[in-house]
Amino acid sequence: MSKDVIVGIDIGSTKICAVAGIMDHVGKVKILDMVEEPTQRGRVSNGTVVNLEFTAKDVDRILTKLSDKADINIQNVIVNISGEYVEGRTHQNFLTRNDSRTTIRKEEIEKLAVDIRKSFRPTAGNVIIHTFPQEFIIDRAIVPDNPIGRFGITLGGNFFLISTPNDPHIALQQTIESVGAKVQDAKRVVPLKIVHTLFSPLADSMSVLSETDKKLGVAVVNVGGDTTEVAIFQESGLRHISVIPFAGRSITNDLVKAFQILPDHAEKLKLIMGDVPPDEVGKNDIIKIPGVEGLPDKEIVAKNVSVIIEERLKEIAAMVMAEIIHSGYEGQLISGVVLTGGTANIRMIKDVFDRVTNNMNIRVGNTTRNIGESAISKVTDPKYATVIGLVLSGFLPLDERVPQEVIWGAIPESQMPANNNGFETRNGGRTKEVIEEPPHEEQPASGGLFGWLKRQVQASTKPDVGDDKGYT
Repeated sequence: MSKDVIVGIDIGSTKICAVAGIMDHVGKVKILDMVEEPTQRGRVSNGTVVNLEFTAKDVDRILTKLSDKADINIQNVIVNISGEYVEGRTHQNFLTRNDSRTTIRKEEIEKLAVDIRKSFRPTAGNVIIHTFPQEFIIDRAIVPDNPIGRFGITLGGNFFLISTPNDPHIALQQTIESVGAKVQDAKRVVPLKIVHTLFSPLADSMSVLSETDKKLGVAVVNVGGDTTEVAIFQESGLRHISVIPFAGRSITNDLVKAFQILPDHAEKLKLIMGDVPPDEVGKNDIIKIPGVEGLPDKEIVAKNVSVIIEERLKEIAAMVMAEIIHSGYEGQLISGVVLTGGTANIRMIKDVFDRVTNNMNIRVGNTTRNIGESAISKVTDPKYATVIGLVLSGFLPLDERVPQEVIWGAIPESQMPANNNGFETRNGGRTKEVIEEPPHEEQPASGGLFGWLKRQVQASTKPDVGDDKGYT
């Protein structure tokens, strides 16, 4: 890759987008250029790559265009990861320090984080992709900030670990690595390399949230094509994630079924009437849809279109609110809900979420945070929050309290030796939810709402076997 250039790729159900960025002289990220194409049918489903060969060809074509437009080499990329079965759980562990007369060092934080990752048991068939600190515990005292420089005998921490089914994770890696690097004047072709993958709403948080938002409590909600993804932060720590299998395409499908029209026409209807709440539409307003294959034009009552869009948005907002309640942070999210994703562009969505969430602070995410001068004016659109966040994650830390290698899953160099570096680990890994579940069976798309509700009920009835903060 050209020196100091970061390229992010957002592979979504409705679009594949690649963005190149560089750090400017004032510490802001300058967007060099962007290439976007709609995702072809059968390539990606519910945020997961299902056709490796054709998706790889799409990525190859998009990156070639980006390389030519921005005049850059592309050998390494950062890519988003999504999917209905991405999971997040809290895990706790402690170590006893041999010398309490010295202050806590970076290497001890690294060891704690690595031990937590090693002792965590994800759902069978899942692989851990992220390890985030929530708060540290020093001699029974909760320390939300960086503990380096403090005194104490015991050092512990609560960490939030994200895992995903291994097969989709491997499919994503193979898709990217089957694409050749875009190196100008190269004498040989080398495969593209993934620097790291990042769960989509966490990428969004990089571009639309401030540290104050995360400290006060906030939910970032990406309402995309096939899925709505939720990430909840409070006291600077990641507390809860969820992937809901309903989003913008659900609205389009509703319109297709209700009026027996083509998906392309339904999508245009959604974009037009999504900006007009039902009470602002005249009772006699009619929309004419062109006929196909010799059939006559179809006349549709505009108010009915607006009502259908609003009702589906209410349903999505209600499921997001159910996740906030399930997380235990209802009433604690002072910064409210920040909406991202393409569906966040529907004008009535903010008002719907405001009503359903009982007047929580609702706003549509603006992706200008940490972005300096840009050659692309449209990067502020909330549908680009993920890809902009991917680029930002190449320059800025996701959490300054731990080495970034820990978050991405790599082992810091200081922890590579086989010895225990003079630390004694104890409490071999307390966890808040360590009971392994059998792999989820895929739910058919047509019955998704009841399937989603069933999974939420099952999750809420799991026994909590390790929620105490005690010591042994």
